[in-house]
Amino acid sequence: MMGFFSSNKRDKDFDVETAAVIATPVATATPVTYATASLPTPAEAVTNSKINTSTSNKTSTSNIPLGRHPTSISQCPHCLATNIMTRTSTYPSIETWLMCFFLLLVFWPICWVPLVYDAAKQTDHICTGCQKVVGCVKPLTDCCVEERGG
Repeated sequence: MMGFFSSNKRDKDFDVETAAVIATPVATATPVTYATASLPTPAEAVTNSKINTSTSNKTSTSNIPLGRHPTSISQCPHCLATNIMTRTSTYPSIETWLMCFFLLLVFWPICWVPLVYDAAKQTDHICTGCQKVVGCVKPLTDCCVEERGG
């Protein structure tokens, strides 16, 4: 009967095979070289910079007064479509929620008023052609402004 500590030929062969596997390297590593780059001097950076100083042919809607209602704009700055009627999307912004929190602390029964008052919410004007935001009206920017017909 062979004991736990007895040696046999099979164990010796296993030890020789294991030693042979451990002794042979599996892969060799080659040193990695990194490319080096130098930064330009400030004078080179100024002369080599390609800043586009030409004006764009896209029109901006910043000079068009945007209100809380859909507005007709002459040209969309994104898709360049002409005579476009905007679509409005009004939603509570962080300022609206801060007003609700303030009213909750001051007089809690009216803390919901900024959520139903459109002037306390943000209004985005969206182009009906490309569905991108053309402009926005921030909360309380027009709360005391009276719109007059021209």
